[in-house]
Amino acid sequence: MSEQEKNNQRVEEEKKRFLLKVGVWVFSVLILSFWLFTLAHSFNNTESVSQTIDADTAAWQSDLNQTIDIIRNGMNTKNPVASNTPAASQDFLEKMNASLEEQAAALATSSSGEEASSIATETNMTPEELLNGLQQRLPELASSSCPEFVDCMPTIGEAKPCAIPPGCENITQIAY
Repeated sequence: MSEQEKNNQRVEEEKKRFLLKVGVWVFSVLILSFWLFTLAHSFNNTESVSQTIDADTAAWQSDLNQTIDIIRNGMNTKNPVASNTPAASQDFLEKMNASLEEQAAALATSSSGEEASSIATETNMTPEELLNGLQQRLPELASSSCPEFVDCMPTIGEAKPCAIPPGCENITQIAY
């Protein structure tokens, strides 16, 4: 290459660098001016934004207060369990009571008098009392058949099932 070509190439590179510098400066000034414009208008609109926030908060608070009032009224006028249960549940409770009476009668004829009298007193209980008794005994019943923990450690080879048995959710722990 000749000296003339080298000078022309250097001048072209300087022009490109100059245009690049001017472009970066112009773009930076545009971004800065847009930011300042947006910043100035954001402070002017704070009143309208705070008013909409206050309106939204008031609507939310009124909905919450209405919900709390409904819950309080429901708790104050709560009826006994027997009147709140649907007809299907009432039928189930009556069938369970009848079944227990039949079992008590069957045991009374086949077992000693002491066991029969204790079962007979249990059958005089209302279905709600029976359900409450079963709910109180549920942890005992579940703990007897539920494992204490399920081993979920990663192994080499075949994967082990890592699932808590149904009904043991609050009893069985997962070991990692």
